[in-house]
Amino acid sequence: MSKDFAFMFYPGDYLRDTQCLSEKTQVAYDRIMCEHMRNICITQQQLNFFTKRLSPDELNELLFVLTKIKGGYEIEWVAKSIRERIAYSDSRRKNRVGKTKEDKIDTSETYDSHMEGEGEGKDKSKIDYESVVENYHSLCPKLNKVIVINDLRKGFMNTRVGEYGMEKVIAVMRMAGESEFLNGKNEKAWKADFEWIMRPQNFVKILEGKYNKNTIPHEDPVERDMRLLRESRERDKK
Repeated sequence: MSKDFAFMFYPGDYLRDTQCLSEKTQVAYDRIMCEHMRNICITQQQLNFFTKRLSPDELNELLFVLTKIKGGYEIEWVAKSIRERIAYSDSRRKNRVGKTKEDKIDTSETYDSHMEGEGEGKDKSKIDYESVVENYHSLCPKLNKVIVINDLRKGFMNTRVGEYGMEKVIAVMRMAGESEFLNGKNEKAWKADFEWIMRPQNFVKILEGKYNKNTIPHEDPVERDMRLLRESRERDKK
């Protein structure tokens, strides 16, 4: 594919990533986002360049919304957008070459379909979407309700259930519902929502216990132990 100077911008994903970032960290995120679009992913050298003015805490804040991959880092939704642009450009190029009717691109894989969801887990008949959402509402009562089950959300459900099974999906929802951090007990009173929980990077972090009741993302282990000790002493006083 020739050099592509555009990519699909997803405001919801951008705001979800940046709503808890400081102003200084968000500037670094924006520069990384633009460089990412031109270079498929961000190398360690590029990351060092864009974050050289950040403090260690600010760097941790930024790394929290990046995904470590082979060869560097990526912003999940930007990488997805790039793949969609490549697929679209390739399909257009093949059509211009003049394929036979049998070799034409399947219309179910057109650019429009890529815009709507993850594009994974095509056998949707096996997933009871309503049941998944009902479990979310029951296990995460303090988080925003799901009003519409659109293609994007179906895609997330298909993929997570396909990867981990329904039991693990329900377990992650339960952990999210019990997490004080994800339910608004953080510096910015931010709360997770259904889509945030079901995104691959966030799903794994919840599954691994990074948002458990007594865990704060990026908290230094020594500071965590001291905090837990203080909390224990305060409870004993009561």
